[in-house]
Amino acid sequence: MSYISKLLLAISALQLIHSGFSSFEFHRLKRHLTLADGIPQGFRLPSDIKAEVICALVLFTLGVFLSFDKLQHLPLTGPRTPLTQNLYLHEIRMSEATKTDNLIGSETYGDFTFMPSFVDVHARRKEIRAYMQHKNQ
Repeated sequence: MSYISKLLLAISALQLIHSGFSSFEFHRLKRHLTLADGIPQGFRLPSDIKAEVICALVLFTLGVFLSFDKLQHLPLTGPRTPLTQNLYLHEIRMSEATKTDNLIGSETYGDFTFMPSFVDVHARRKEIRAYMQHKNQ
């Protein structure tokens, strides 16, 4: 946990405690004035107390997010040493992943290209007809 996050959490805790005490004092004073003088119940919580609570919650949220350390991943097999950022996931090169498909002349994305929803049936029939005519000649 960094120094800044600890500071933000402490400030937000103090603000929440202060706003809670201010709210308690306001409600106690309101009850006393209502009972003693018969003042109507139209008093509302002051906006500065509401703003203090919102500010404290924002600071608390920032403090919590700043307190997170960098994630370290542990391997499932092998020694239980944390993996660093450059050892966790490597970039997949499509040319290496499809090397076998490229060597045999297969289309890499054929599963998607030749799905029934992507194939133009009339163009495909015309292509097959032309191939068969060329083959028969």
